[in-house]
Amino acid sequence: MKTNKTKFTFTIIVLLISVTAFAQGPPGGGQGGRSGRQGGGDQQRHKPDASEILKLLDTNNDDKIDKEEAAKDERGKISKDFDIIDSDEDGFIDLEELEASLDSSKPRKVSAEKLLKEVDQDENGLLNELEVAAKDKRDLMEHFSEIDENGDGQLDLEELKSFYSKGDKKKKDRKDKD
Repeated sequence: MKTNKTKFTFTIIVLLISVTAFAQGPPGGGQGGRSGRQGGGDQQRHKPDASEILKLLDTNNDDKIDKEEAAKDERGKISKDFDIIDSDEDGFIDLEELEASLDSSKPRKVSAEKLLKEVDQDENGLLNELEVAAKDKRDLMEHFSEIDENGDGQLDLEELKSFYSKGDKKKKDRKDKD
């Protein structure tokens, strides 16, 4: 009789612990894969596209986001990454730059000047293979000898511009064929 009472008590305790644990839901306050929507199912959460973000943040309607407007981004991601997203370094993020930053499958437009500043550790205006490897710039590491047109073992601004403009031309040629 005592063992039945113990088994019953143990079962009730385990049941109460299980119910309490599952009632709390998944960690982080989520809705268990339902994306917070009633009816759940296979619906995925709507991710805003670049034009929606631009429309939301562009308060002066000039079709560009400046640093002040970017600071109003609730998540703070655009403000934090402003200089990275602003690939042409004009102080504004336009629709094309925003689209490139949101679409990880597309390569971002590269500013040769910005890249040189970022990677050039000895600030001599040239990149050697060690500097490129130290910053883990794989596209430069893979194509170093191709980019180094004069064969001096270093990449200068003109060589970088030439390399990246070839990439832009190839992208345009592919778009024209489509």
